[in-house]
Parts: sequence; C-alpha cells; structure tokens
Amino acid sequence: MRSTTSGTETHGDPDSAAATWFARLHGDDVSSRDRLDFQRWLEADPRHAQAWDGVRGSWNSLASLERDPRLAALRADALSAADHRPRRLDRRALGLAAASIVALAGGAVLGRRWLGGEKTTAPDEPVFSTAIGERSTFRLADNSVVTLGTDSALRVNHWGQERRLTLLRGQAFFQVAKDPSRPFIVAVADKSVTAVGTAFDVRMDPGKLSVTLVEGRVRIAGASPSGQRRVEMSAGSRFVAADRADWSIQPVDTAKESAWLGGRLVFDGEPLSAVVAEMNRFSERKLSVADPALAATPVSGVFKTGQIDAFVAALKTYGLAEVGHADANRVELVRPRA
Repeated sequence: MRSTTSGTETHGDPDSAAATWFARLHGDDVSSRDRLDFQRWLEADPRHAQAWDGVRGSWNSLASLERDPRLAALRADALSAADHRPRRLDRRALGLAAASIVALAGGAVLGRRWLGGEKTTAPDEPVFSTAIGERSTFRLADNSVVTLGTDSALRVNHWGQERRLTLLRGQAFFQVAKDPSRPFIVAVADKSVTAVGTAFDVRMDPGKLSVTLVEGRVRIAGASPSGQRRVEMSAGSRFVAADRADWSIQPVDTAKESAWLGGRLVFDGEPLSAVVAEMNRFSERKLSVADPALAATPVSGVFKTGQIDAFVAALKTYGLAEVGHADANRVELVRPRA
C-alpha cells in the first residue's frame, strides 16, 4: 500500500516521520536530494534512528509473510491517491504496508498511534490507517478500491459469502467491484451499509454517521431512535444518522462532497465555524474562532486540505477575518479591524 500525504504539515512524531521517509525512499521518483534530506533527518535525533529501525523491522516481518494466504486482502493493486490508476502491488509496496499494518507486522512502531490504544484486531484481519492530513488508496482482493481520508482506520474482516469491512474511525470512499453473489458490507458501529457495484463515501463524526452515494444503490440497516430500520439510497443523495435524531436522506452535490479525494475542500456559503471545523480535520495546527458573529460569517471557496496558512491568507484577502494570535499549534481568527 502506498500512502499519499496531501498538504500535510511536518510530523513531530518520529514514528510517523519514519514511515513517511520509508514510503518516499521506496518510491519510483526518489531523488538524490531526498536521500540527502533523509540522512540529515536520521542524524538529527537518536529517536529518528530508533523509529527508522522499527519501520525496517516491520518491513522484514511482513516480507517473510508474503506467501501467507491471509494476505490476500493486501496482495493486490496499490493506487496513487492522486489519480486512482491501479498499480501492481509488488514486494516493495508490501514494504510500505509494514509501516501501517501492526497486526501482520508483529508490532510496527506506528501501532501506538493507530486506534487510540484499541487492541482488538485479530492477527488475520488487517487494519489500514492514516494520520491527520493523510489519505491513502488501496485495492482489495476483489478489485474494489478504498480511499481512506484523514485520521481514519478500516479493518478488512474475514471474507466468505460476503465481503465485510469495518470502518473504525474517520472517512472512507469505496468503489465496489460488482459481484452479486457476495454483498459488499461496511460495518460502522451498530449500522451496516450494503452495496453491490457502486461508489459511496462513509464518514464517522462524533455522534453522527453520514453516507454519500455517488453511483449505484446502497442499503443501510441498523439502530435508529425509532427502532431497527432499513432504508435504500439512490445516487446523488446523502444519508445522515445522528445520535438523538432520526435518519434523513437528502439530495447532495456529490462532486462537492467528494472533493477531498483530490485534496480539496469546497464550501458554498457555509458558516465560518463549519469551515474551520472541516479544515481542522486535515491539520495538526488548528484554527479557532470564538466570536459568534464571525463564526456565522458565510464562506465560499475551494481550499487545499492541510493548507492552514493559505486558508487564513484568503480570509484576510477578502476581508473576512484577521489573525488574533498564532503559534505552532493554533491560529485564532478575529473580526477584521474597522
């Protein structure tokens, strides 16, 4: 699996940085400048060398399992997150998976930031994950394609008469290979999304689940405030289930909602508070807005994920907001001076 970082700010975590360097150095376009920069990073801190040894150890562990049938879900095509063109997953790409698949690598260094301490993953049910600001695309054994969004994790469950995955956190976009004999099921908490040959987005937020259907049809089943329910969606709609509200399905602009796949966020008159919350999902450096009037200001535009400074510059250019305080971790937005 090859992970792609879009507009990601520099990781302070040596484990995350080591995994990023591993992917970069095993890419087809690695340059001499990349190798020089890596050497400088490696020598800058003893923790960097330790993290690097951990990633290499994970790669060696995974490489020894290449013929294990349990890797069927991993031994498939890797995709570039930028253009979604399939590429054969060779031994080098399996090495990239060692940086993110703890269960199969036997304790990779990235395991500590995977699932927030969760340790329920079966050893033969691989989990794919991304850090904040990252997105990663991979192909499953049935040729279905999955793209994970920022700070997300997905478990590939045992496959038999059905193809089942579990979204553990975050957001994922699924392009499902048609196989009417085996339904494709994404489990999310107490609900399930079932599809046969379709493309859809599933997102988990605190207290809310949303499903955006780009093409085809899906069936959603599970608990609701009015009891167990089952509904079917048509393309061009979004399903929302909140903890204390009944299910709803509304028409939606699927191109706008899927823009994150290309590293962009599109807003059309949303309040600044909502825009800030969405931008913060993709960045370690967070925006804040305390002024209620400013928070309600409508914002429209297309912004790159992870590019906090560019977003703030755009707000200043159009006279929507100014910076009250800024440091390495936070940017406070205030109303423009009169």
